[in-house]
Amino acid sequence: MQRPVYRLIFLSCFISVPVLAAPISVTDFDTIETGAKIVGPVGPDVEVSLVRGNGDSVGDLRSSVSCPAGFADCLPPANPADTVYTYSHTVTPGVDHPNDPPFPNPATVVEFDDVGSFSLGFEAYGFNGVAGYDFTEAAFAGVGFSLEQSDLGELIWLADSEGWDTGEPITFFWQTTQAPAGPGGVYAISNAIDSGAGAGPIPVATAVPAPLAALLLLSGLAGIGLRRLTV
Repeated sequence: MQRPVYRLIFLSCFISVPVLAAPISVTDFDTIETGAKIVGPVGPDVEVSLVRGNGDSVGDLRSSVSCPAGFADCLPPANPADTVYTYSHTVTPGVDHPNDPPFPNPATVVEFDDVGSFSLGFEAYGFNGVAGYDFTEAAFAGVGFSLEQSDLGELIWLADSEGWDTGEPITFFWQTTQAPAGPGGVYAISNAIDSGAGAGPIPVATAVPAPLAALLLLSGLAGIGLRRLTV
């Protein structure tokens, strides 16, 4: 039987990285109890655009990082070493809400339908094996997801249908023992035709390779995407 294999494609420099994935059980986000969120320079939530190669927005990404239930404040330097952080990401294809500074809003927003995946473009450092998505939101969109982790440590949510379309928000989450180091993580959505990527929280001790960091700075995240291949 043929099965999908995914590659991260850096379109602007034509570098591809093969991905070999291991399945992970998915958890309903509604069953996860969280406490206070980390409050960064722009607040507890960071709003950015998901941008494709030509600079157009194909969606909206709102991310936050929370401490466990019972935390009235989430202050990583003061937290116990074994604190588990929940990274959550609400993705809305084909819609782009106003971004938080310093992230500009693209001039053009296009519809983006039949979304096939949401993924991290970096190692989920400290990942504790707990991740999933909001089952209710996904059911409303008419889609479900399986979850895999690549040999490079990225997490990849794979849609089981082409039901996820423009204007349908779905929240994804994953947990790690590492607090965020800042908005240096790359997150992406893709369908069979195109893809878009945006910035979000990245765990401490996960370094973005120097060539990639320079590429992101120069391209504004516009040159990164996912392409589905079959073997």
